[in-house]
Amino acid sequence: MKHFAILLMLIPAVCAGAMTPFSELLENGTVVDTTKYEATYTLRFKAHPADKDFKDDTRILQIGRRHVKDFSYIIYHYDSLATEQIRQGADSHSNISGNPWPLEILRNERNRTAETKYRLPMQSTLHYKDSLPCLDWKFDALQSETILGYECRKATVDFAGRTYSVWFALELPLPYGPYKFGGLPGLILRIQDAKGQFIWECVGLEKSSKPIISYEYNNEKDCTSEQADKTVARLYSSYFAFIAADGGIDRSRIMVRASDGKWRKSSEVEDVAIPYKPIEIRVKK
Repeated sequence: MKHFAILLMLIPAVCAGAMTPFSELLENGTVVDTTKYEATYTLRFKAHPADKDFKDDTRILQIGRRHVKDFSYIIYHYDSLATEQIRQGADSHSNISGNPWPLEILRNERNRTAETKYRLPMQSTLHYKDSLPCLDWKFDALQSETILGYECRKATVDFAGRTYSVWFALELPLPYGPYKFGGLPGLILRIQDAKGQFIWECVGLEKSSKPIISYEYNNEKDCTSEQADKTVARLYSSYFAFIAADGGIDRSRIMVRASDGKWRKSSEVEDVAIPYKPIEIRVKK
């Protein structure tokens, strides 16, 4: 793999959007199911609840007979574009823009397992499996809201160190939702944690017969969920050192424009610690 010097703009811009991964080529994939319904969600999220600005993603939820896949449409769009460009003989390809959430989750509803892939800023992907949670939903019979023309009921749940409020539609008897959420008597159309760090809202639902594909990406690193948490925490605590190590790049080749407008080697600049709180706040044993 060729390595190029990475040019990072102002240090505040690192905090705003330097976690975007590179595009991957969609060459190795296995069809695991066929979609029956496809739901589209907007996701507004922050790296930390104290952040002022949200990042935005468009998420696709493919619902099949045995599997449910949740992934970023933005990342998939650029992966598809890059794949087509290379197939047509291009020497280079488009990379991802924006601030998508770099998680892709394939749930096996029969086995109650979740296979997660976390796309790191350089060309590597964390790959781990864990069990789907058994969620203890609390129902609020007094509140209702209309979303996408469907009357929705409210429920709350505590999961992985957070409290979530959700709105689900009984008219849509699909017991699913974004990320690892499900088990309600209707499709989840809106979900938000109490701190307002993650907010999903469904903006479209249609019947579909697309294949649900499990892709294998370049340089996947098998690990446990706990190991993945520690790796991502290192990324946010020392960004320059992490991307240099992950990309196999001499840190002196990473150029940073400092607040005075001058370019410097990142090895000459104090590393950047970015406030971060993961979606799952795991209790240390």
